Amino acid sequence: MSKSRFFKHLSYTFSWGLHRPLSLSTFKACQYQSKPNSSLFSKMISSSSSIRSCTSLAASHDTSATTDSSAYLSVRIRCPKDVADMLSEALLCFGASSTSIDEQDDCESSHEIHIDSVFPQFQDVDVSLSQAADSIGLKEIPAYEVKMGKQCDWIRKTQESFHPVEVTEGLWIVPDWRAPPDVRATNIILDPGLAFGTGEHPTTKLCLLLLRGLIKGGELFLDYGTGSGILAIAALKFGASLSVGLDVDPQAITSASHNAALNNIEPETMELRLVSKKTCSPLMDEGTNEVVKEQRTDGMVPVSETEKYDVVIANILLNPLLELADQIVSYAKPGAVVGLSGILSEQLPYIMDRYSVLLEDISVSEMDGWACASGKKKSSL
Repeated sequence: MSKSRFFKHLSYTFSWGLHRPLSLSTFKACQYQSKPNSSLFSKMISSSSSIRSCTSLAASHDTSATTDSSAYLSVRIRCPKDVADMLSEALLCFGASSTSIDEQDDCESSHEIHIDSVFPQFQDVDVSLSQAADSIGLKEIPAYEVKMGKQCDWIRKTQESFHPVEVTEGLWIVPDWRAPPDVRATNIILDPGLAFGTGEHPTTKLCLLLLRGLIKGGELFLDYGTGSGILAIAALKFGASLSVGLDVDPQAITSASHNAALNNIEPETMELRLVSKKTCSPLMDEGTNEVVKEQRTDGMVPVSETEKYDVVIANILLNPLLELADQIVSYAKPGAVVGLSGILSEQLPYIMDRYSVLLEDISVSEMDGWACASGKKKSSL
């Protein structure tokens, strides 16, 4: 894989059927009717490469008990430059665990570029690549080569690429294997593991900056799609009295719990809830391993009048933000601020159109082509 300065995973907050097809026109046109598939997406950007990675449900469900979890398939794909970004996204929808595009590629043709991707050990790469190519309108499957890799090598290289990130003056995100550059600053210690949120990606930065401005002390905060738990932890360090993190991915809940411990967060101030991917199965509290709420048939944690939040942030992706808008906003108190991120600037019109009936005084902040929208929940809801 091409080297980069950081590596991330974004847990997709909610998912539908494992093999439900995804219209990849959503990456260009963001159609409302297009439902996300069941992959757990992530995003990544650096100055030298564009990285997007995900933990795929296909990877976690399709492998057998005999799968060697320490091995993976490293797939190098040669494709036209003008479709590389879309193909990278599409690969994540059809089985890839991560993809990277090296902008300094030395591909023989100036019109082509290499995509380096990682697949689970027993994934049918040919089928995945065929489906990905077809979904974006490629007439032929791009040339590719496959090599077997070891998970330990991937993790070691990933750790070496992480460095402390200064989000803004006085706010640092620090990998737990490195020393904080400024011990007097607000330092969020992080071991990202297999969950998105290292502070390096623009959407995470935008959410952290929004959160820092909103938390004055004593607020109840909901991190909708908590991933590494970075926002939930940050809210408490800024002065919130309670953070609740929801996620569909058990790895994200485990990662967030671990990161809370690294930051000496008291268990009673940060609740982590695993939201079921299937209907009619219980929702478990990470700390007690007990059912925490009665489940509705749509797989969501019910919201009672006593469980409303002063600040709600959902840093996920466009499709779930559109599909789950009513549910996301339902967690907020009337007049509470709801932040929405994980979206490209060009996708903002879809967010504004969908949320204008739910929020008022909507404002937008942008960074490196990514956006964060926030507004107050209408009192009439």
